[in-house]
Amino acid sequence: MRSLRLALVPLVLVALAVPARAGSLALIVSGEPAKQPVIETTLAPWLTGRGYEVAVGTKDQSVEGKLVDCFVLTDQGCAEAAVAKLKTDNTLFVMVEVHHDTKAQTDEIKLTGWLYGTGGKAIVAQSVFCRACRNDTLGPTAEDLAEALFAVQGQGTGIVKIASTPSGARVLIDGTPAGKTPWEQGLRTGPHTVTVELSGYRTQTKPIEIKKDETLPVDVALVAEGGGGGGGGGKNPLWLGVAGAGAAALVGGVVLITMDEDPVPNKQEYFDSAPGGYALVGVGVAAVAAGTFLYLKSGKAPARTATAWLAPGGGGVGVAGSF
Repeated sequence: MRSLRLALVPLVLVALAVPARAGSLALIVSGEPAKQPVIETTLAPWLTGRGYEVAVGTKDQSVEGKLVDCFVLTDQGCAEAAVAKLKTDNTLFVMVEVHHDTKAQTDEIKLTGWLYGTGGKAIVAQSVFCRACRNDTLGPTAEDLAEALFAVQGQGTGIVKIASTPSGARVLIDGTPAGKTPWEQGLRTGPHTVTVELSGYRTQTKPIEIKKDETLPVDVALVAEGGGGGGGGGKNPLWLGVAGAGAAALVGGVVLITMDEDPVPNKQEYFDSAPGGYALVGVGVAAVAAGTFLYLKSGKAPARTATAWLAPGGGGVGVAGSF
């Protein structure tokens, strides 16, 4: 019996030395062609050593094309359907971007990793930098990226669904561009910050807490700059009606004053329109002042304002300003 136990010891040690199978994984590297082999030859054995059955690249070039297109759009989730066609337990997509410093004659390399799970579900995205980068330092940087991505996978993830009114707003997760609304993606558990921004609307930032295997809906109602959503910067249109009526009264009053007839000897009848004209002028001035006050109270300095003018034989009323 003792000899049998001793014989089993080497077998146990061998079993412990072999990592448990973690599943199938597709490794797809894109970007700078000269650096792709360094990433592949570094990560393939790193992943194999952790129990993954690694396939480098993909025979379906449409999948890589979709991943690259979504990378340009900074939207990891838009490639989920394409990644699902690979039918692997995990997919790791790495984009290699190189910036050459001509003065220092060095390269700064940015590696962005997108990790997908079963069914092509997006799990996490992260970027790392290799400054003054050489091939012997690029490899360890790629390992650091993979380590960080799989660490997040081990922590567990939840799903966040972000919708905005209006839709099409830019989404940033923890300050990193992630896509446009409506947006849905897996995030590691814990606190995050969601920022939603759209031209012409106030940017909104909200803290969220992701819980494992739960879906968190985030609905954002964007508010137009200036507090409203329509023309005129969201101002109350009442100002224009008040000022316009005042301008009309002002012109009418001036016309009545102009048409006034003074008493003439031996003429019993004459047109005494001056009192009414002065009254209309007073009302008009007050209304224009009230309309201007309403406009100024509603926000920005007026770009347009009601006005009146006189000309030989008549006058007019209208709106003056920039259009």
